Amino acid sequence: MQATSFAGANVGNKRIVTASTRRCSHVIRASVAIPQQFRVVSPVGDRVLVKVDKEESKSVGGVLLPTAAQSRPTAGAIVSAGDVQLSGDRVVYSKYAGTDVQVAGDEHVLLKEEDVIGILPAGDKIADLKPLGDRVLIKCAEAEKKTAGGVLLASESADKPNFGTVVAVGEGKKTEDGKQVAPNVSVGATVMYSKYSGTEFEGDDDTQYIVVRESDILAALS
Repeated sequence: MQATSFAGANVGNKRIVTASTRRCSHVIRASVAIPQQFRVVSPVGDRVLVKVDKEESKSVGGVLLPTAAQSRPTAGAIVSAGDVQLSGDRVVYSKYAGTDVQVAGDEHVLLKEEDVIGILPAGDKIADLKPLGDRVLIKCAEAEKKTAGGVLLASESADKPNFGTVVAVGEGKKTEDGKQVAPNVSVGATVMYSKYSGTEFEGDDDTQYIVVRESDILAALS
């Protein structure tokens, strides 16, 4: 049996939700503890080592959260890198990607460059996220608050739109011969994207954003 699930996580005080369709199952991730005699972890190939942001131990109202209710962050700072051009950046990455490791008691994750969604500037402002590769940052359109007949819709009843305005575009996907092909999408364009694709973010004033791959964009709207 398949189900569509929405996995949430926090970036600073912002909420991230990853939409995915997969078989119903419980995902349990355990960190690999690096023995204390090893002080340096050097990624090889196209991998990076990211020091994971601290989990939120309290709710927005200051209520202490039990461990099971705390959201696992999917953002952090790159502390070392293999044969890639990312270093020292604060990044957002795919929720179920990589290998969790503990280095000197701190949570880290070893990721492939492909699993890094984008670079976060200082301040966690999602609107300033720089998407990587062939990814596109989109400001989602607001859901309709009334039916065609004028009936007010409750928030949970409103259809979630799958279109919005392009805010930022990555540099493009690399071909096998190393050439970079820029996405055929322009900042400011209104586009329609696959319904269950991408990673969703909640920005300032509850503004909704999503990062999708260029292949998930279905059409330009005008």
